[in-house]
Amino acid sequence: MKARDRHAGISFEAPAGPTVLLATETGERHLLPDDGSTPVVLTGSGACWLLPRKSGTDEYAWHIAAAGKIELRSDGGRRTVTVHADSAALVAHRARPHADVDGAEFTIGLPGGDSLADALAGFYWGTILPCVVERTIAADYPDRDGYVISTLADKYVGTYPDVDHEFQIKGRMAWGSRTDQDVVRRMLDLQLRLMREDPQQLWRAPCAVQPDGDREYHVRRNSLDNSQNAVMFLVTGNIEIIESAWLYFARTKDTDWLWERIEDLEGASSCVADCMDRRGRLWSDVYYEDQVIKDGRETMAASLAANSFELLAALEDVLGRSEQARSYRETARLLAAAVREPVPIGCWDDATHRFVDWVDRSGNVHDHVHLLANVLPALFGHTDRTQTEHVLALVDRELDEFQRFPTFLAARVQDYTDDEIGDGGPYDLCAAGRYWCWDAAFWSWRRNGAILRQQLETVAAQGAADDYVMGERYDMNHVYYTDGSNWHGAAHYYEYPCVYAWVLITEYLGVRPSLTADLLIAPRVVDSGTVRLGQSAYEITYSITQDAFELVNDAARTRSFELDLSALGDTDTRHADASRTVVLAPGRSVRITLPDTADPGVEDQA
Repeated sequence: MKARDRHAGISFEAPAGPTVLLATETGERHLLPDDGSTPVVLTGSGACWLLPRKSGTDEYAWHIAAAGKIELRSDGGRRTVTVHADSAALVAHRARPHADVDGAEFTIGLPGGDSLADALAGFYWGTILPCVVERTIAADYPDRDGYVISTLADKYVGTYPDVDHEFQIKGRMAWGSRTDQDVVRRMLDLQLRLMREDPQQLWRAPCAVQPDGDREYHVRRNSLDNSQNAVMFLVTGNIEIIESAWLYFARTKDTDWLWERIEDLEGASSCVADCMDRRGRLWSDVYYEDQVIKDGRETMAASLAANSFELLAALEDVLGRSEQARSYRETARLLAAAVREPVPIGCWDDATHRFVDWVDRSGNVHDHVHLLANVLPALFGHTDRTQTEHVLALVDRELDEFQRFPTFLAARVQDYTDDEIGDGGPYDLCAAGRYWCWDAAFWSWRRNGAILRQQLETVAAQGAADDYVMGERYDMNHVYYTDGSNWHGAAHYYEYPCVYAWVLITEYLGVRPSLTADLLIAPRVVDSGTVRLGQSAYEITYSITQDAFELVNDAARTRSFELDLSALGDTDTRHADASRTVVLAPGRSVRITLPDTADPGVEDQA
């Protein structure tokens, strides 16, 4: 890169490559990404990133920061960045920086941590950031604020609130920068507005919003043999938005924002309640899978709905709305009780000792050993003790199939029939990030860091092999689509990159939002080492040795931390209740002796 000091400003020149320009409008942070392939002129402020074309090169990426206007001009061959300020700070990073877009760096000093960190960075700079097109290709769209696309290929256009927002938001929440947080807020506000503007006044979340403003609120799809038909994502987005809002509020503690949106969240929940019968059964149709036809009630959807109603009740409690909180907890209880009941009333099969996938509107049971239909009721506490034991045994029996890259929707992929598979083909039956996200939560709940690490390493290795560009669905080559390709569906897709960030930071490293503290720290790592997260949402360092855990508050303010260390220490002497809350001033640390034959000790030190 060359730098020139011109009368019109400070100018930096570099070969073509990815650029991420930042801009601030009335306090809102925006991203202006460009892939460098076509001529472009963009104007931002505050900071700009210049990345080399390839992720694996020894060339540097450059972070340019200045208090003034910044212009990018690219002709597709070279790019020029002009800073209109008296000075600019220039910092060199590796080709895909181990830093967020605001410049905060992270380190994963654990065995295998370098490759995990490389994948985190590769996915972020190559997919997560470029998917934000609010002020670039969507600048003139009718619904530009919160307009985040799901693929950087050209097969699909539009933004997809009904399913994709859940994981787009989780990935950005996991990254933890102020800029990513602003993107999340706009995505939430876009989805809430779209539900509020439902022309049928049913508070539906649209499957898609197209560039011209068209909204697809109601999409039906036929089965492969045209004998069945179902609504795609009837309640999916309405259930997801509650969890997403919970995550955002737990991170920001922005009570003003919550007060302004609580009635919209209640509206979203009303669409779900409208699909329940008097027994508490949720007639959800299709949830997540857009190529499996489920015209009826789905176990996975009911369990996710019960969890979201619990989260909504917690948000109502924050605002002191105790009557609303009580009502939503009762709805959650009804949903969970219906899931526990045996078929035909509920979802439990006493003969096979597992939860069924779905029951259609004719009362027919459909079940090919569905992963999330079984692990979610156990994860959320919707099962009784015997059911939980059967679920754990089922998962252990089917482990090889469920962990195929790195987790599959169904253990009996080949058993789905032509009246169950959608007319777009069976690609929904293979590994996708949305299923992995919840499977990883299950393994975190089981305190099994070894499985989480194996999953993360599998995805990281696939990412590295493909320059961190991931497809939508992986490895049906052993049953369907025996064409030698290991992925099908949309190309250069958002899902694995976003879910990878969530699983790595939230489930494996265990740094999570909390309603009752600034952060919940619940590591599931399997080795000793040091983790440092400099992002504004975290600003912590923690170290794990064979016999102790130490946490440092790197922020410039006093903060509270809930600690769940139940997955650390010797497996024979772990304490399931090894949790506590600590308050640390800036720069202060706490050291906790991990349990052996004695109770854990605590020492606060400078």
